[in-house]
Amino acid sequence: MFSLIGISRAGVISAPRLQCVEATNSNSDIVLSWSDPVNSCGAFVRYTIYVSSDINGPYDSVATINSSTATTATLLNYPTTPGSAWYFYMTATYNCPGDTILQSDTVNNQGPAIPQIINVTVTPSGQAVINWAPDPSPQTAFYIIYYYLPDGHASAAIDTVYGRMNTTTTDQSASANDTSLVFTIAAADSCGHISSYTDQWHNTILAHAGITECQRQLTITWNNYNHWPQGVTRYEIWVSTNLAPPALVATTDSITFLYYYDNFNDGDSLDVFVRAISAADTNITSNSNVIAIHASIVQPPAYIYITNLTVDASNHIDVTWTIDTIAQLVLYEMYRAAADTSNFISLPSFSVPSPLQHFETYIDSGGVSPQNNPYFYKIVAVDSCQNQYTAPYGETVSLQGILYEYYVAQLQWNSFYLQNATVLYYNLYRDFGTGYQLIQTFQPGVNLYYDSLQNFLNEKGTFCYKIEAVYYLNLPAPSNYHDTLSSFSNVVCVIHRPIIYIPNAFSPGSNVNSNTTFKPTIIYGDPQGYTMTIFNRWGGIVFESNNLALGWDGTDHGKEATMGGYGYIIQFTADDGVLIQKQGIVMLVR
Repeated sequence: MFSLIGISRAGVISAPRLQCVEATNSNSDIVLSWSDPVNSCGAFVRYTIYVSSDINGPYDSVATINSSTATTATLLNYPTTPGSAWYFYMTATYNCPGDTILQSDTVNNQGPAIPQIINVTVTPSGQAVINWAPDPSPQTAFYIIYYYLPDGHASAAIDTVYGRMNTTTTDQSASANDTSLVFTIAAADSCGHISSYTDQWHNTILAHAGITECQRQLTITWNNYNHWPQGVTRYEIWVSTNLAPPALVATTDSITFLYYYDNFNDGDSLDVFVRAISAADTNITSNSNVIAIHASIVQPPAYIYITNLTVDASNHIDVTWTIDTIAQLVLYEMYRAAADTSNFISLPSFSVPSPLQHFETYIDSGGVSPQNNPYFYKIVAVDSCQNQYTAPYGETVSLQGILYEYYVAQLQWNSFYLQNATVLYYNLYRDFGTGYQLIQTFQPGVNLYYDSLQNFLNEKGTFCYKIEAVYYLNLPAPSNYHDTLSSFSNVVCVIHRPIIYIPNAFSPGSNVNSNTTFKPTIIYGDPQGYTMTIFNRWGGIVFESNNLALGWDGTDHGKEATMGGYGYIIQFTADDGVLIQKQGIVMLVR
């Protein structure tokens, strides 16, 4: 045998909705209005009205309504004093055992409070959005939005928003792109009572921006945002470039309404707005209108650097530099200083080619003498607004050489310098008529070398040198150019003065072939205008030659000359242009 057990779930009994609590004009009576609830669980029993002079209670039952269709009740003798109020709520009782009886909202006999605006902000399309806090009065039915006029009065209503918890609206009446719109708001209840509009009006931020070609700055201005409880803590400047998401580019304090922005290029599309941040709550913000600007400026170069200074084969100095090709330039000005940077002089300027080249080279052939001293160069690029952009200076390598002593050349040079360049090493090259050969490599900091010439006694005696500075150039962003490059010095030639060996005797009949004729041996040099003249004791010429290879064989006009001493004069012009002359007595031995 078994039994069925019925299971039931308790329901709820909805309370009437209190819509209006209003004091009568003639006495201290209060009229309550409500709408009947929908309850279908059982038969209607009664409505009960509760009252208290304190919102937190205790509440007393003051009236019972026995008609299910009743929607009003008058309560007698409820006087109020300024600042005081009576608070009411209702319940409905139905014959529904076990159901929970709900209370209505608690309302009072005061009109709605003055709404508090939270913020006013502007959409990207230029419409103002007004946000406010919900009115604390439960009987608030709708809000009325006005413009706040300069004379301190409100305009005609521009919008009505129904529902106590609906606390935002978008102004459809005017554009916030054209002017700063100022808003105030009032609340109304279902009794028809309307609060005062708030004198703590809020306004939109109206931003302006302007740019000129030569200024190359976007000047942004805006008005103050008013009536946050603790004011504005800061203003933020936001920029979208070429449709990219907006980025925060700067902030200002609460009393600065001006900012200059220059991080853009010619032709960029910029969308700019300003955002105010509340000091009381940084989550509360207000955006200005969005300003759309097509940037038209004289574009500056983001960089200009010298990349190489080198002496070419013509003993001119080649200056190479790199520049940002997005720049709009009209002129290059070149400057040179000798020996140090204290006295730069202006060289001929020249027009910037169109289109602008990433690398340019200027050949300085105007009277430079790289063998005498190093030279310093700097470059100035000029745009149509006469703005100037200077490349940091660089210094050439100057090589000096002297004959230090017999068979030794002394070579000395300065250090190569270029900003963003690191010298890796120096190469020294020598040429004595067969082409340049690398003879030595030096670490940075070594600037002196002595070159031995003893292995080259059979050469002409002119030894030419040049230095190569090998360096790594690493330019910073936005150039980012990097490479291993070379800079060459001038060529310096060391001329070894001829060394002359003259025998003091010779014997035409000797078994030693080299001793059968009389002639000088000349080490180094390529004698020019060579002559050798032999004289007898009476001053008569017995032999004369212009050929260095042809010596005197001891004859005098075809006959054997007598033994004895003979005078000689040998002369020629050395490689360095100096006249060399030797004279003496040679003994003829038979």
